[in-house]
Amino acid sequence: MKSPYSLPMLPLSFSPETELKLYRKVVEASSKLERLKEKLNYSIVNKSFLELLTLFESVESTRIEGTQVTFSDMLEDQLEISEDWQKVEVRNYREALQTGIEEIRNGYPLSERLIRRLHATLMKDARGAISAAGQYRRVQNFIGPSNNPKEASYIPPEPQLMDEYMKNLELFMNGHPYKEEQPQELHPLIKCAIIHGQFESIHPFLDGNGRLGRILIVLYLLQTKLIESPFFFLSEELEKEKFRYYAFLNGIRGIGRKNPDWEGWIVFFMDATIRMADHQYEKLDRAEQLFKEGVKRITKNSTRKVWGTLFHSPITNAAQIANYTGLTQQTVRSGLQELEQLGMVFGDDRRRNRKYYFYDLINIIQG
Repeated sequence: MKSPYSLPMLPLSFSPETELKLYRKVVEASSKLERLKEKLNYSIVNKSFLELLTLFESVESTRIEGTQVTFSDMLEDQLEISEDWQKVEVRNYREALQTGIEEIRNGYPLSERLIRRLHATLMKDARGAISAAGQYRRVQNFIGPSNNPKEASYIPPEPQLMDEYMKNLELFMNGHPYKEEQPQELHPLIKCAIIHGQFESIHPFLDGNGRLGRILIVLYLLQTKLIESPFFFLSEELEKEKFRYYAFLNGIRGIGRKNPDWEGWIVFFMDATIRMADHQYEKLDRAEQLFKEGVKRITKNSTRKVWGTLFHSPITNAAQIANYTGLTQQTVRSGLQELEQLGMVFGDDRRRNRKYYFYDLINIIQG
């Protein structure tokens, strides 16, 4: 059986040539994020769009770990809550993500304390939930295709080193508490890639490391003010290329090569960021056009309110919309009937508590 990997402590050092190559990627990625941020600032659907993106991120990140729950499943779950473990994991992810966002917005640092708290939220009543939720592992774990340690592709550092590694990661994320300036500080996008890769390689918990590591991406971008609101998530792009994602993570551990390939991982991370920023910009643009085109076709003000609510809840019913808008259920049903006649929403076959499906928006969010 392989020995635990002797993971290097942070910070990392790069040659001038490598730094130049990485910073060229940083310039492009930063430009794409700024473009997306500006569009969102002036978007007529920004709040609803952010809420749907948060839910979609929660779905995509858990799908990387093998769940089969879909975005539509979770939209329906908001009407009829299910105790299915896959949906529980998605809800926990969303709760942990929102908790982390609130903490960062309130000025708290991305600390070990916060990481353990978010892990406890992730594991609440979920598959693999254990008494050690929120606590670093005290036994050796491994990553591989089966439960047989002999087949492990990677064995993380030994459990007695978790405190040391995580303190080092916290210092790297936040800087030294008594030094205002850090020597040769890397750009936050490069640091974000390193933080995610290092956290996944430390693998400090018995379960939930992948999901928590992807939450850290969003929180670090918020903490460093590369984004001002949680409008950018990477899990959709990582899920599309999850085998490359895992391959590049293995590369930083020196698996299948002589030396750890941090450059390859960071370039992959930057390219995924560039693609995802473009993709989210396109989604937002399409959602805006859909909203504007719909408003032009609607004759009643009350129906316009119903139409706007569908951008918050693309699978809904009359009671949910009435609660959200303050309109009576009779008025809401009248509005939904108008939208249905226009072919803008589709109702199911129930006679009572009909559900309505806004497929055009669901398809935009799903990409």
